[in-house]
Parts: sequence; C-alpha cells; structure tokens
Amino acid sequence: MGPDEMEDPSVSARKLLNGPRAFLYEKYDPPFYILSRYDDVASALLDSETFIEGFGNGPNFQPALGILSDAPHHTFIRKLVQQDFLAKQINDLEPRLQAIVDDLLGRVEDKKVWDIHDDLSFPLPVIIICEILGIPTDDLDRFKRWADASVANMCSEDPLEYARDLDEMRQYLLAQVELKREDEQSEGLLSTIANAKHEGVYLSDDECAALATQIFVAGNETTTSLISNLIWRLLSSEGLWERFCKKEIDTDSAINESLRFDPPLLGLFKTTSKEVRMGDVTIPSRTKVMMHYGAANRDPDVFEDPEVFDVTRNGKKQLSFSIGLHVCLGRELAKLEARVTLNALRDRFPGLRLLGDGARVGPFLFWGRSRLPVSH
Repeated sequence: MGPDEMEDPSVSARKLLNGPRAFLYEKYDPPFYILSRYDDVASALLDSETFIEGFGNGPNFQPALGILSDAPHHTFIRKLVQQDFLAKQINDLEPRLQAIVDDLLGRVEDKKVWDIHDDLSFPLPVIIICEILGIPTDDLDRFKRWADASVANMCSEDPLEYARDLDEMRQYLLAQVELKREDEQSEGLLSTIANAKHEGVYLSDDECAALATQIFVAGNETTTSLISNLIWRLLSSEGLWERFCKKEIDTDSAINESLRFDPPLLGLFKTTSKEVRMGDVTIPSRTKVMMHYGAANRDPDVFEDPEVFDVTRNGKKQLSFSIGLHVCLGRELAKLEARVTLNALRDRFPGLRLLGDGARVGPFLFWGRSRLPVSH
C-alpha cells in the first residue's frame, strides 16, 4: 500500500511473485495473507469449502449476506438473480448500450476538453445497472457517491468512516423495495429481489439491501475502470490507438488483455475455514486471504512476457473475473459495455488524445482512473 505500489500495482506483483507462496501482510488490522501464484490463486478460487466467501470480499470480517455468502444460501441467491445476466439477456442489451454511448459522446462532441471517467465510463454502467434493477437514473452524482463509499468501505480499517453514505444508500434501496412490493406490475431485478421468498418468507431488509447494493456496486465500479484502463493504455502506448482506429486490433482481444494487465479489481478476499499449508507457510483457520489477481495475471510460469501489454495475446487464462462458484455474474455485461464503448469512441473520435494520466482511484483493492482528461 506504499506510494510506489499504489502508483503501479505491477511493483507489488513482482515482489509477491518473487516471495513466499503465501505472504503475510502485517501493516493492516487485521493482518492478512496474500496468494500471488496463478496456480495457487486458481486452486483456492475453486476450493470453495476451504476458502469461503461468507465473511466478506474485503480484508475486514463482515456478515454473510447476498452474493457474499456460501452454499446453500449462495445457491439460492445466485439462482434468484442470474437470469438477468444470461448470455441472451446481455446480448439483447446491446442496442440500448449503443444508444446510451451515442448520447454520452454527443454531449462532449463540442467540448475541447472532457473526462473519460466523468463523461463516459462512469455514467454508462450506472445507467444500465439502474435500468436492470428497475430504479430511476435521475441522480447519477448521488449514486456515484454511494458507490465510492461502498468500495472504500471494503478497504477501510474504520467501519464507521462511511456509515452515513452507506445508510443513506440502504434507506433509498429499501424504499425502492417497498415500492416494488406495492406495485404488482413493477419490473426489473429489484422487483424480483423484493418479491422473492425463501422458505415462504420474504428476504429480510438487510438481505434485500445487501444484495441490491452488491449488484449495483459490482455492476458499475469495475466496468468503469475496465473502460477507463483500456482507453488509457491504448492512448498512452505508442501507436496502439492509431492501430485500433485502423481496425488492426481486435476489440475483444484488447479487452481481455486489459483485464489481465490492468484488472479493475487487483484482488478479492476469502476466509480460511481450516488451517491451510501453502509451501513453507501455514495459514491459520478463520484468516483473511487475498487472491491477488493482479499478480496471478503476471505469473511468468503461465504468461509469456507478462510485463508486456500485448493485444494479440490469448486472454482466456486471466483471472480478473474470478473462477469457480463465485465467478463474476456480470462478466459478459462488462465486456459488452467495454466493446460498445471502445468501438463507438474509435469511430467517432479517431483523433482522441490524453491530457496527462489523470488520477488513480483510491482504495488499494481497486485499479483504475478516477479522472482521465482527453481532447479530440
């Protein structure tokens, strides 16, 4: 979490890959272990009985709610929400995504300077996830504040630091849940959540609020950084944007390489259900362990020239969406949003250029640009 690592996560990745298989990070309360080798991270992600989800995806211990739970509860919750993220449902969203992107780019067409994050990569995923949930999209600034508080809270050692914003978001979502239950004709994923019953009983307020928050935050925060990161790399790497605009670079290949090289989530946490031996290190039971996607995606035993941003690389092995039981529900939506955005930006603004590197997002688990000024 030092300045060099925050500025460039590959610094941490190299240190971790040259260190023990399980690295104890003691500068956080509570201390946690980090797995960095590709095979170790992949094996842990696939072992959902040993590396469990039910104490939260951050370094702090939190109650098991919503998606962040273990079987059999997780099985019920995932079945409840996954229908909206199946391939057909996602592909059907493409015309709507194109319309949103066209509208957003139309708003900056006459601007000399604008911001990739503020004007494009942030509003797009927020609008579409609100529409999937079936909630209004008329206050993006408030949603942005709530999303920022949610991700910052994952990494904060002070659980009260973001309590006000998180409670405000919870109350808003619960009010929306009540509206969905009162309106039998209401649509959207939040209506499904609001009216779902487990063993004949409505989901609790805590469960509804947690699940809606998880979908909302996961549905926009990482997609925002995926889009911003890829645009940043294409514009800052000599000749790549020009090649992309000439359609010499496949959009999907560029997206997959961006996910490997610049994962929006550098890693997520699991909790050990029993003692685990990893090389020369013994990880105690009930201990937080970070699955470091950023390091695993640069493991030289798996990726040739891992420090090279190579848009021709086969990107199927990257772990940025996790694997196994808790693989990211919205992975195909995120890639579709990035594809539609990149293609539209290429066609509309081939002369796009960076005005500096902008600013990094704050929390140590996340990697992206909170500002990325450009001109066309």
